[in-house]
Amino acid sequence: MTRLAPPALRTFQSLWAMEDLPTAAAPWTLEEQIGLLVEAGYAGVAVDLGARRAPTAEALDRALAGSGLERMVFTFAGTTAALDEALDYAARIEARDMVLCASVYPDDPREAADLVAGWHARAAAAGVHLELETHRNTLTNDLRFTRRLVDELDPAVRLAIDLSHYIVGAEIPAEPTAEIEEKIAAILSRAGSLQGRIASRCQVQIPLHHEGSQPWIALTRRWWRDGFAHLLAAREEAAREEPVTFVTELGTTPYALVDADGVELSDRWAEARQLIEWAEADLAAAARIVPVPA
Repeated sequence: MTRLAPPALRTFQSLWAMEDLPTAAAPWTLEEQIGLLVEAGYAGVAVDLGARRAPTAEALDRALAGSGLERMVFTFAGTTAALDEALDYAARIEARDMVLCASVYPDDPREAADLVAGWHARAAAAGVHLELETHRNTLTNDLRFTRRLVDELDPAVRLAIDLSHYIVGAEIPAEPTAEIEEKIAAILSRAGSLQGRIASRCQVQIPLHHEGSQPWIALTRRWWRDGFAHLLAAREEAAREEPVTFVTELGTTPYALVDADGVELSDRWAEARQLIEWAEADLAAAARIVPVPA
């Protein structure tokens, strides 16, 4: 058996993660944000339609003209009509990727899987690749329900994995139990892409430079490596060298911790670059353990 050569990391930055930067009093304009993403070498930009300052499709399309950046849409949708609105936005900015935070809450995993399959097919018919995000206060809010859901999902449906929501939402300890490890592994086995944010069991987004953050960084990166390995192992031979999508999504307040004067405790823009460096190293490590038939 040979080993898989590491593919490139296809990095997207969320515009929501650039809100209130460099300061809330004097934030970057949309055009400045796009220029910074190009300069930093990002492959694309992700727009969260639920963000406070989400641009119109027309404004974003104008700002992206000539940038070479790919486009991705994040949407919180609870109805087919809401999904169609997001798909229309995607069409207007020529986005081919969408992450769905499904704002529906059925108790039955089979019912949930059928609903997601229908929305996935609807997006595919519009020429959009849709992934279901693991996100609090959505269909995938609960770790244990989502574990049951993955057994019911159509194989074509992949997950956009944001582990921060489970670490804080389920108060996962830095040394998880075997039960937690099994559930995370099952969810990671359906990974289509990963998102970058480090959480603790009490806070969804923690500063990367604090000493107390180190156990949570180590845990998250271990699970990133597992997720990348699952993702690579599931690929068909023709797709093995395609880039792997990773979204940096360090949110503004109240995600970002602030001091008594309301000043953020860390530099989110610099931390996003740190997350990419870690993800590149973890993807390379994952590729080294994925066997490829000779």
